[in-house]
Amino acid sequence: MKKIIFLLIFVILISSFASAEMIITEQPKEFYNMGDIISMPLKIITTNEVNAFFSMYLICNGIETEIHKEYIGLKAGEEKEISASIPLMISFVGKSTGICKIKPMLGKEYILTKEFEISDLITIKSIFEESEFKPEQDIVIEGEAVKKNEEMVQGIVELKIMNKNSSLIEKIGTVKNGYFYLNFSLPKESKAGQYLVKIDVYEMDSDGQKTNKGFITHNILIKQIPTSLEIVFENSEIDPGTNLNVKSILHDQTGENIESNSIITIKNQKNEILEKTEKLTNDFLNFPIAYNEPPANWTVIAVSNELTAETIFKIKEKQDVKIELINKTLTITNMGNVPYKKLVKVKIGNETLDIDVFLDVDKTQKYFLTAPDGKYKIEIMTDEGNKINETITLTGKTVDVKEVSEGVVSLMRHPIVWIFIIAILGFITFLVFKKGRKRIFFGRTDSNKKGKEQKKFWLERKKTIALTKNSIVNTKNKAELSLSIQGNKQNASIVCLKIKNLKEIQSKKSNAEETLQKIVNIAEENKAVTYENQDNLFFILAPIKTRTFKNETTAVKIAQKTQKILKEYNKLAKQKIDFGISLNYGTIIAKQEKDILKFMSMGTLITTAKKISSISKEEIFLSEKIKDKLSTNIKTAKEQKDKIAVYTIKEIKDREGNKKFIRSFLNRIEGKK
Repeated sequence: MKKIIFLLIFVILISSFASAEMIITEQPKEFYNMGDIISMPLKIITTNEVNAFFSMYLICNGIETEIHKEYIGLKAGEEKEISASIPLMISFVGKSTGICKIKPMLGKEYILTKEFEISDLITIKSIFEESEFKPEQDIVIEGEAVKKNEEMVQGIVELKIMNKNSSLIEKIGTVKNGYFYLNFSLPKESKAGQYLVKIDVYEMDSDGQKTNKGFITHNILIKQIPTSLEIVFENSEIDPGTNLNVKSILHDQTGENIESNSIITIKNQKNEILEKTEKLTNDFLNFPIAYNEPPANWTVIAVSNELTAETIFKIKEKQDVKIELINKTLTITNMGNVPYKKLVKVKIGNETLDIDVFLDVDKTQKYFLTAPDGKYKIEIMTDEGNKINETITLTGKTVDVKEVSEGVVSLMRHPIVWIFIIAILGFITFLVFKKGRKRIFFGRTDSNKKGKEQKKFWLERKKTIALTKNSIVNTKNKAELSLSIQGNKQNASIVCLKIKNLKEIQSKKSNAEETLQKIVNIAEENKAVTYENQDNLFFILAPIKTRTFKNETTAVKIAQKTQKILKEYNKLAKQKIDFGISLNYGTIIAKQEKDILKFMSMGTLITTAKKISSISKEEIFLSEKIKDKLSTNIKTAKEQKDKIAVYTIKEIKDREGNKKFIRSFLNRIEGKK
């Protein structure tokens, strides 16, 4: 009986549900963002009595969340309107995002709304005008933030600037009506390098939970800013006869090194400039200190990126002598930088004698060793550790050491010596009067063509000025390097001639000086200016002097002529010139001041040319920059030398023009001869 009753109730319920119809009166919008409220109006129409629970479910990505529930009791023919409001809050609907539907359900019956999208995305558009910044620079970032439903964001903006290791800046602001504005400065000690800028924008609900959110990123570079210049010595107290090794170090805002150009100047105690050269920071300058340079404090000045550093180093006092024993004569030479005032011990056989030596710098004194006839073991010692051990034959009456000058003075006391000297002088006088004005030494200096050429060379040289204090060449068009100049910014082509054995050439007599002067003259005839830096000669072809912007081809021809002259010289000369040639192209700041062109090289124009010429072995090497400028006129081949990419000339397309240039050079030289 009970089963029949339950069956009747179930049938009644089923029939009642089947007699109710749910009608959605307004479909949801196409897009919603978290935090919005979905309005869900519908109508229930019955034909029979209804007693059941009415529920609504939010279905997103297959997950159902109950969002509304109420009991419905209606008589047959009655209607009911339901207007449900669904707040899209995390506490209510969870993190329901994506493509969704709403499922109204009465009893067992249900219907579905159209699909719509719930999003938590915020789209950000920021105005970020720069990508490179300096420490302490003010930065302004502004932008717009819009939700998926096209409504303006009302929320929070967070900014973070960070690198791999840490966060540099964190800043929070507000977003009102979709607009945000951030203004801040970078810290003074901001480390140089790449940084990531992340901008987060989000909204929060009443429970304090983030609802909608979005972010964008930018990459920025914080520049290295030169803040201090340091001078570093390998040793600040230098022994005469050794090298001073000094370099400049340029520091940025965090103390890190910056590679740049610097001018290092060395001055002696009289404030005279002994060396002024361009070096890369962190590269040592080796400057030789002469063995006889007096003790003093010298000054080193470094200039780079408008920063100047100055410090002193000390040339130490050094007492030292060189001792030589030739036959019976002991020679003592002062090789120190102060007068030598010490005893030198001389042991002849078993007897020891002390020589009280007093010698000015570079002075020499000779001594005779005497002893009764026989062979003796000789030991000579100085306080500095110089030592001689020899066995020689000596003659005399006693063991003694005498200055050579004393013997000469005693000899000059004898009248027979004076008679001999007077006789020699009389004989020389007779010869001079007999020959008259005829020259008896050396012959005639102007009797041949070579002599005339040399005379002409020196006369021409007098009309020019020396490049540097100890230069072996002169110039009519001198260039000087300056690190602070206001002038014309222009692109220049340069030829760098490196004389690798310049010190040997300067110390030995040869025609190398005349040959190098010829090269300088040829370069300057083609409107080049000449700059000398240590063992490098630079021929700079700048528009301010040449009156043309196309100087690359002329630079090549000067380089080729230079190579030809030096190779011809080396075929005949005993003292060869060890050289290398390079060509480079870059930007300079130039200004003509009277007869001198003052210039400042930008970047590594000069240092790159020096590096390339140093690896050249009587070849012409081109940098990539000038190779690109010459690509229409020459064919080149790339080579790797000491991990540096260089280019060699394989073919000059304008061969006729090249021949004409060389021919004109040769004719000009022949005409001068």
